[in-house]
Amino acid sequence: MPRRNWISWLFAALPASLGIFGIILAMLPYGILKPFTDSLTSDGNFNSLKPWNAEVFKVIFGLGGLVFLGLAVITSLRRWKLFGLFFKQFWADAGTFFASLRPRKDELGFLAVVLVIMVLAVIYRLQYITSSLHHDEAYTYVAFAHSLFAAATDYHLPNNHVFHSILVYLTTHIFGIQPWVVRLPAFTAGVLLVPAVYWLAKRLYDRWTALGAALLVAWFPILINYSTNARGYTLVALFTLLTLILGSMVRKQKNLFAWVLISLFSALGLYTLPVMLFPFGILFVWLFLGNLGEGPGPYRSKLDFLRYWAAAGFGAAVLTMLFYTPVLIFTGPEKIFANGFVAPLPWSDLLETLSHRFAETWAEWTSGVPLYMIIILAAGWTLSLVFHRRLSTTRLPLQLAALLWIPALIIIQRPNAWAKVWLFLLPLMLLWAAAGSVGLLEKVRPKFLRGLPLEVILVGLALLVGIQHAAWLAPQLPQLWAGRGDEEKAVLFVQSQLQDDDLIIVAPPDDAAVWYYSELHGILNIHFDTLMTFNRLLVLVDPVEGQTPASVIAERGPDPALVDVGSCHLLETFNKIQVFECPPR
Repeated sequence: MPRRNWISWLFAALPASLGIFGIILAMLPYGILKPFTDSLTSDGNFNSLKPWNAEVFKVIFGLGGLVFLGLAVITSLRRWKLFGLFFKQFWADAGTFFASLRPRKDELGFLAVVLVIMVLAVIYRLQYITSSLHHDEAYTYVAFAHSLFAAATDYHLPNNHVFHSILVYLTTHIFGIQPWVVRLPAFTAGVLLVPAVYWLAKRLYDRWTALGAALLVAWFPILINYSTNARGYTLVALFTLLTLILGSMVRKQKNLFAWVLISLFSALGLYTLPVMLFPFGILFVWLFLGNLGEGPGPYRSKLDFLRYWAAAGFGAAVLTMLFYTPVLIFTGPEKIFANGFVAPLPWSDLLETLSHRFAETWAEWTSGVPLYMIIILAAGWTLSLVFHRRLSTTRLPLQLAALLWIPALIIIQRPNAWAKVWLFLLPLMLLWAAAGSVGLLEKVRPKFLRGLPLEVILVGLALLVGIQHAAWLAPQLPQLWAGRGDEEKAVLFVQSQLQDDDLIIVAPPDDAAVWYYSELHGILNIHFDTLMTFNRLLVLVDPVEGQTPASVIAERGPDPALVDVGSCHLLETFNKIQVFECPPR
């Protein structure tokens, strides 16, 4: 055997050994695996390995073993040049990708309008940026985002939108824990929906349709609401638009960098919320059908396109698994896949539950929207599908992929699909509505307007109305920011009355917000420790929820035998929050 082959085999021996070792570990039962891993640690106890997460470690060991075996094969066959070719193509396509983002001179005016619309979106959203935190928002911070470790590992409730929680951790550790900081990631994503929907609409339709879609996204009431809600829904909506933009790009240009971004953004969306599986599937169904119906385009063949398509999907799956590995290890897979909040509905309840959820979604989407606007948007959505060939730059409607994938996934998952689940779809619905209602007007050129298309008139008037609304709203923002919610008012009152040996208790749904505002205003956690010795008990009661001092004490402690419940008396009321003082026995 030639000397070079011997050298290749020699260098392949180490990764091959590691690969075999990993696969052997993956096959060991827990009773053998645990003592072995314990023996590898300095203190003789590999704490992370538990009976309930042993399968996770086995999968990690097995996949690691396969990776090392792959490296061994590549080394032995001296195929390292393949990596060089990959990275060379990757960097070349990255340069092409970023070069394509540079606007042409004839686009600068439109981009200036997009910036104006983004400013409008900011002003509309600022009116709620400091409003009282809701339960889920406050719980995001106090349970997860207060610690990077908790954000990345704790999934005791699906309330942890992991990537969003990590972003909240970063913003609150940089800027403090004020409500606007907690909401900053969701707020930023909500504003970025404006240029993202413009970009996608411009690629699928035209620039005037794109401006119409951007205006709708900037103004739409429920999108404003979610942009000032410290949850991950606007992030998922943003990743949805970004992956679809990239999908439209790879259909027309073979670009490895764009495919990698599809994998990355899809994985980040899934890392935020598993709901991202809906738009992920829409994209990949659309790309698959486009390849079948329209041909491979810039790719050598349909099979060549499918290689990129499959690799991107596999890459997204691998990245998602890597992102969730800390959760799988420290919380366990059952909290992700068998959580009671996301368990599949019984077949007997599916249709009835979905009908209620879709009605709730429609009510949420149309709340605050004038009836005439609802009619125009509904008609526009229908027209965009009927006249797709006339309006769009693509042959295959994206709506078709959505209509195929969403029902299929609903049948597979049988989800209890709350209205918030479908927020990712709303910017797309507004885009399609703009395509139908604005795009068709391009063909209408009344003589008295001297050939100026009606679409220009419509978008221009909508922009002027939006500017007028923002100009009316902006001076009122300081007054709106000065308002305080019931929970914060109650906390400030308690703070003014607080003594060193006071114990504070509060029950859901007000507990998370009270804990958050207590930390914001400097009340120490020790005052919420029901094991402490106390001389006075301050009980926050929510009569709207049917609470009484006795019920809150029974639910949250301390032992009712330690409290003279009959002597509790009301100190102050803040709308729905009452503050009671109860002496010890």
